[in-house]
Amino acid sequence: MDGYTILAGLLIFFILFIYLTWFGFSVKVDNEKNSGSDIKINPYDNLPLHRKLIDKKNSKVGFFDLGNHILIIGLVLIVIFVTLNVD
Repeated sequence: MDGYTILAGLLIFFILFIYLTWFGFSVKVDNEKNSGSDIKINPYDNLPLHRKLIDKKNSKVGFFDLGNHILIIGLVLIVIFVTLNVD
């Protein structure tokens, strides 16, 4: 099994995944059309972007309260940076 076989398998899987996602979404849209036109407004849609990213239900949580997530993302970025710059 060479690199082209793996690449072809990944591309086929990716195309199949996109098709199945599109098919599932179209079935969902058709079911919503058939169920009626009940418009539901989510109260969290009117929040600013930074509240949607952090925690939209808990207003006491701030950006710096996500310390573990920031550390993990930083560590992953450092590993990527180091591996790219290794000679």
